[in-house]
Parts: sequence; structure tokens; C-alpha cells
Amino acid sequence: MNKKNKKHKKIGTRDNKFSSKRQTKQAQRIVTGIYRGTGKGYAFLTPDGGGEDLFIPGFALGGALNGDRVKAEVFEEGGRYEAHVIEVTQQTTIYVVGTYTVGKSGQAVIIPDDGKVCRLFVIESVSSECGKPHEGYKVVGLPLERDGDILYGKLIEVLGEPNVKNVDMLSVARTYGLEEEFPPEVQAAVHKVPFEISDKELEDREDFRDDIVVTVDAPDAKDLDDAICVKRKGNEYVLYVHIADVSHYVRENSPIDKEAFKRGTSVYFPGCVFPMLPRELSNGICSLNPRQDRLTLSCVMDIDSRGRVTSSRITKGVIRTVRRMDYDTVAAIVEGDDQTRAENEDVCEMLDAARELADILFNARLRNGSVEFDIPEPKITLDENGVCVNVELYKHKVSHMMIEEFMLAANRTVAETFDRLKVPFVYRVHENPPADKQQAFIEYLTTLGIDFKGGDSMDYSSLIEKVKNTPNERAVSRVALRTMAKAKYSTKDSGHFGLAIRHYCHFTSPIRRYPDLQDHRIISEYIARHGKGMKRYTAIAEEAAARSSVREQIALSAERNVIDLKKAEYMKAHIGEEFDGIVSSVTEWGVFVELPNCVEGLVRKEFMGTDPVFDEKRRMIFCEDKSWRIGDPVKVRCENVENNKVDFVLL
Repeated sequence: MNKKNKKHKKIGTRDNKFSSKRQTKQAQRIVTGIYRGTGKGYAFLTPDGGGEDLFIPGFALGGALNGDRVKAEVFEEGGRYEAHVIEVTQQTTIYVVGTYTVGKSGQAVIIPDDGKVCRLFVIESVSSECGKPHEGYKVVGLPLERDGDILYGKLIEVLGEPNVKNVDMLSVARTYGLEEEFPPEVQAAVHKVPFEISDKELEDREDFRDDIVVTVDAPDAKDLDDAICVKRKGNEYVLYVHIADVSHYVRENSPIDKEAFKRGTSVYFPGCVFPMLPRELSNGICSLNPRQDRLTLSCVMDIDSRGRVTSSRITKGVIRTVRRMDYDTVAAIVEGDDQTRAENEDVCEMLDAARELADILFNARLRNGSVEFDIPEPKITLDENGVCVNVELYKHKVSHMMIEEFMLAANRTVAETFDRLKVPFVYRVHENPPADKQQAFIEYLTTLGIDFKGGDSMDYSSLIEKVKNTPNERAVSRVALRTMAKAKYSTKDSGHFGLAIRHYCHFTSPIRRYPDLQDHRIISEYIARHGKGMKRYTAIAEEAAARSSVREQIALSAERNVIDLKKAEYMKAHIGEEFDGIVSSVTEWGVFVELPNCVEGLVRKEFMGTDPVFDEKRRMIFCEDKSWRIGDPVKVRCENVENNKVDFVLL
């Protein structure tokens, strides 16, 4: 591939505005949305406000890559609308990962794993730190220029042979710019952090070390950032939620803080993690490890028998957990397993009180209209070579519910406190469903004979309850979930629609989420300065909210990509086998079928009979005397697995 006499679009960091061949007439409007690449020299834009996808011609791609959020001008051309990208506002695909090969002309190229990013990546230079690639190796390219469906850039990393352990997950990680290691300046800063607590650090802290405090996590968790204690107080309860005081160790604008801000969140793949903080902190002095003194920010709440917080305080504390517990053990204790209770006699009374309080809090949320979706989650099991050998449903136990309720209560209490104090803060907000999606949902329900007018959280909660144990339960729940807006971070405490609460923030995971860490820093300074001089956090909180929202979406995309990859890897061993499943989604190109273990595959429309028709309004495909809609039970055979996608055929 020779790029002589070609006119290329510079990509650079892809966060600037780009020039392109422009229409002579004025743009009709500006839209934002998600860039959908095709690898065919053109692309589409899915607008944020809904409506049909807009065609993006090859000269107006604006340096965007598949999945990026972009701003574009909309023009009318020959009776149809097209979009011209003018700015990449949020990068999702940062690098191009694919297979190294040398073409007939002798030019080294990358065949991208994601064909929607580009058709070809031409290697024009090689990083001095890069190893030597061999034919068929997985490699990483940094795009610098583009020409339609071809990218030009630098080879920056050789990952290795595709069948070597973890190369597949590293490929996804590099696509989204995730790094395991930390820069030298961060590691140098870590070595200066004191890993023993001095007497001076305990001054002005409330001492909770005599309380029965426990952590409850998965058995393989290493970053323990929350601990709980519950005490009965007559007919009421006192809930203590102790959170690791990470901001005590991660100082504002330090190298560790800057890197944490850049990463925004820890990203979890099966069997590995790309941490926000160096492990010496996340697994060491910041982690609430058993029977060790640890510094905390603690939220103490008095809660009545109806689940109402009657008084609260947020204080700097010190704890020493009596036990590190896992979800299975706690569930066995509160459900009355005699042997487990005998082995953990010292914590049984506290955990029994915790179970009572959690039930009260959960029922109070339901009464207030919290929308409870039953969303199945897959549990991925890998062998010693990193190959997926099992996919099963992750079982949620009563212990999960207990910890979730306590964290929700703390997050809500902290948000309400700082909203009332009018201090700059980072909140977690979930807006009402977009009007167009809500209207489409109402029309869909009409086709099922269900009268629904939309409205507030209580209306949605009542609807989900109404269809429980009916043939429409799965369909209504899935479509309702897709109607919801995405939650995000904001400096405006505008409430959480799904939880049906007015005040909400993320306070409970500062080891793995930057917005929590930023709020901890604000809380600590408010306590230290008695509320004075807090206005300086206005811009800081705005920046943290915006950055955290972007990084969260990148993390979710990466995690979802890896889960799909491992599901597909698992199904390669089951080609030709038959399964029972349910229709999980209906599209113009076929139906997606989900198996009981959450594996999902596509039944292509062309294999569904003679002239199948897609009815978008009713979200169904029908053909002759057959029809398929969301929630329908079906029997399928696994026909093929290719490019991490599973193909089923109906039986």
C-alpha cells in the first residue's frame, strides 16, 4: 500500500476539530451521537436524540473511529440527510489491535480485529520500544492519519501469538487504552507513602476499633474499601458504613492522583484487573484488611423501623475489622446454617441485626417506587491457560442485597448532606427516560394490550410488578430497561430515576472509582476547614464529573467486549449442540437468543423461513404462520462461532 499522491486526514490525539471537504450550503443543525464505522470507507452516526442513523460520507469521517462520540453538522443532499464529523468529543477506540501481516508489496499492515474501525492499518513506522512481530502475531497500532477506510500509523506494541494466555484480553485492553503498569513517577510517589499508621494520624478521628466491624466481599477480592456494623437501638438501628480513607494517602495533584484521574476507574476482566490505583495502595494500606488498623471516612446513620434515616453524621474514623467475610458465609449465617453460625459465633448477632435492617431498607425502596430489574449476570470460569471453560449465572444471595442496601443508604445520606450544605460535589444522577424512547415503549406496550402512560419511577415500578409471572414479563422488563437513560456523574444533584431517590452520589468505592475519591477529598477538607474555602472545588468537581462519566463508559465497553469474547470462546467447544433459550432482542437482521447461562447468539433473518418480515413497532419478526418476539422460548443449535460472535439456527 503506497500513500503517495493521497490526501489524508490527520488523526493525532483525535480530540481536536477537523477540517474536511465542506458543503457550500449551510448546515441545517448540529447533532451529537455515536460514530458507527463500517470499514468500507463510509460510516453512520447514531444521534443521541433518537431517530434514524445518518450517513457519513468518506470525506467527512473527521478522524473518528468506531464507537467514538462525535459532534457533526447535518446537511441535506439529494433528498437525504448526511452528517459531517467536526469533532471527536469522547474517544472509545484509542488504538487499533489486530493481526500483523506483510502484503505482496512488502508493506507491513495490521488486519484489525474490529472490521468496523477500518479495513486496513498500514504500518509506516515502528516504535523503538516495540518488539519484533512475526506473521500472525497480535499487535497494536497508533493511528495517525486516515484515508477513507484505511488508517496509517505507528506500530507500538507486539502482544504475541493469538493463542497465548491472556493475549485476547490484552488485545481488548489495548483497544480501549487500558494499562496494567503505572508510570515511573507514580511508582516513585508510591514508595513515599507511609504504610504504617502513626499516632498523629489518629488524632481527631473517631475510634470504632471496639465495634464488631466486618468486610463482606467475593473470596478473590483484594481491594476491600467498605466495611459495615449494625447495632440495634430499641426498635431502631444504627448503621455504620466505613469506607477506606483513600484521599488521606492520594493527595490532590500528586502523580498518583493525576494518574487516577486519567484512568477514572478500575476495569475488571475475568481473572485480572486494570487498577485505578497502584496495588501497593489498593491492596495494601488503603484496603480494609482484617485485624489491622485502617483509616476511614465513616457514615453513621440512625434508621427507624420504616427505613427512614432520622439522623446521621459523616466523620473521619479508625477501624479494625474483626473478620474478613465472603458473601456465601454471610448468607449461610443469616439464613440459619448451624455449622456456619457456630464457626462465626462472634459476628452472628451483629449480622442478624444487619439482615433485619437490610430487609427494612429494601422494602422501603420498593414502596417509594424503586425500579427493580432482574438482570442476569454471567460468571466466567477460566482454566490455567486463560481459556473459558464455563459460563454460568452469577447467583445473587441475600448477603449481596444486604451490602447493596447499606451502600445505597450511605451514598444517599452523603449526597443529601452535601447538597444541603451547598458545597461543590460530584453526584450520581439518572435522568428520566428520554421522551422519544418512552413514547416508543408506550406504543410497544399497546401492541401487548397493556395500558401505560409513562411518568415517574413509581409508574415503571408498578408496571414491572404488574407483569411479573405473566408471559410478557421478560419482554416488558427488557424493553423497559432499554428505555432508560444512562446514569452519569454531575455536579447537579438532580436525583436518580431508577432508584426513585432525590439525592444520590458515589461515596463507597474510592479505591476503584475517581468520583468517590474526589468526594472524599471534598468531605475531608470540609471537616478540616469547618466548611470554609470550598468554592475552589467548583471547577474541580465539574472536571471530575465529566472525566469520570467518559471513563466509566469506556470501562463498561471494554468489560462487555471481554465478556462477549469469553462467551464466544466457550461456545466454540459446543458447536453442533442444541440448547433451549429465549428471544432476547429482535432486530431487522434477525433475533438474538439468550441461553440460561447468559450466552447470546444471533439467528439470522435469512434463515428464519420464506420472506420473514421485521415489524419494528411490535418488535417482532413474522413469516408464514410463525412469529418471534422478545421473551419467546425457542430451541436452537450452535451453528458457528467467528470473530467472537455466536450464530444459532432455529430448530
